[in-house]
Amino acid sequence: RLESGQVRPRLDWHDARDLVQTTVRELQRELAAHPVKQEMPAAPLLVRLDFSLMQHALGNLLLNAANYTPAGTPIEIQAQFTDDVLSLSVADHGPGIPPEWLPRIFEKFFRAPTAPTGGSGLGLTIVKGFVEAHGGTIAVENRPGGGARFTIRLPQPEKAPAGEPD
Repeated sequence: RLESGQVRPRLDWHDARDLVQTTVRELQRELAAHPVKQEMPAAPLLVRLDFSLMQHALGNLLLNAANYTPAGTPIEIQAQFTDDVLSLSVADHGPGIPPEWLPRIFEKFFRAPTAPTGGSGLGLTIVKGFVEAHGGTIAVENRPGGGARFTIRLPQPEKAPAGEPD
């Protein structure tokens, strides 16, 4: 459905902080072995997005971080709005991603040889598809101190309306 263009985001105004907090709360059992640190502004981050699609994308990133890093290591989520772009990042303190895998990490059916059993190799492909359906981008990098960071960037060409979102 993604490849055929049948998935079209139902854009509405939401606070990106709610997106992060709701996703973390719904995955609390899966994330229980990792302290989750959230770095977000105190003020609302009003953005137009499809809450369900972006919750699925963010959830996949959080689950990957939990599955590929040792228990007890933190997972960090950062949300910020700069130059009309929402940036959401998920960073971990695991082993990182071998450099030769980085160009293929979002490919359909790509599974790292060291991946835990189960899964189809579609999780990151789906994340990329949902982000791109919003006109956004996703990137991955290894962190200098170890671990990986996935960053979603969603352009926001419209200005947020006055008042609070629904």
